[in-house]
Amino acid sequence: MTKASSPARRRAWFWLRVAAVAAILWWVVENNGRARIAHALLAADPGWLLAALGIFLLSIVAGAYQWHLLLRIQGIDYGFKACFRSYYSGMFLNNFLPGTVGGDALRVYDVHKREGSFGRAAASTLLDRLMGFSALSFFSLLALAFEFRQRALPAGLLLHLMQAVLAVSAAFVAILLLLLSRRLSGALRMVIHSLGMEKLGNLHAKIEEALMAYKARWGRIGYVFLIACAVQLMRISVSAFSAWALHLSLAPVFFFAFIPLIALTGVLPLNVGGWGVPQGLGTYLYALPGVLVATSPGFDPEAAAAALAFLPTVVGMVAMLGGGFYFVFRPSHKPWNSP
Repeated sequence: MTKASSPARRRAWFWLRVAAVAAILWWVVENNGRARIAHALLAADPGWLLAALGIFLLSIVAGAYQWHLLLRIQGIDYGFKACFRSYYSGMFLNNFLPGTVGGDALRVYDVHKREGSFGRAAASTLLDRLMGFSALSFFSLLALAFEFRQRALPAGLLLHLMQAVLAVSAAFVAILLLLLSRRLSGALRMVIHSLGMEKLGNLHAKIEEALMAYKARWGRIGYVFLIACAVQLMRISVSAFSAWALHLSLAPVFFFAFIPLIALTGVLPLNVGGWGVPQGLGTYLYALPGVLVATSPGFDPEAAAAALAFLPTVVGMVAMLGGGFYFVFRPSHKPWNSP
């Protein structure tokens, strides 16, 4: 009964998510005017749109390099060209198919099929994700701290945003330390052993084995984190270029404070292909008084906020179409255990 009902549950969950995304997008569009949003998007400057597309494509190359470095620390000989192909294909899957981890699973599968390193491939992909989220949280934390001095936003809102970002940042730091610190992982192993939790102990041992190459490699991990910051900086720039394409101006602090928060909501299960909660949150944040400044006559703040919430996602989807080409025409890797 359980096996038979599992596909039905997955289908029901998928359609529930689609309904939630449709409801969020409908609310955003109806509240801010369909015609006005469409007019703002159609009036976008193509030059800045091309710049946004170019910087997004460059961030994909840098993101593949970040993952490539993590694989190299593991001792996995998976060349940069192969990394780029798997990474780009994975981004396409994450944004055009149901679910948010299908692309990560593809990356792990590609490395395992060619190198026979499932645990280490999964560890590098997980760490790659955590590095990206940690860099986003770092940028948002710095920007909000700066904003506390400027006081351009209401103090109550700033406090709530800071509390949320602090909680997320602390969670990422704790996870990274547990994964990378020998002392903390050893302490956790002792706690599990003292509680007599054998199954959890076995799982912890497997995770430790997969992560062994990263333990206490703070110099190399620090370098990868700098690359992750560069990748996320480029992706924040996509939103900046999108704003300029829409003839809008935002203080840099708002880009660094808001966009990481919007991006982090993209991993929530109520989204489909990056659509849903991020556009709702983005519209709310950009529409706050004093955030958007027009650089052309006829400024409509509500429609502009919604257009800016939508446009970077559209740019990203266009950029990821190339990943679909790589996915469809990807070569079949020789299995790692083939003669």
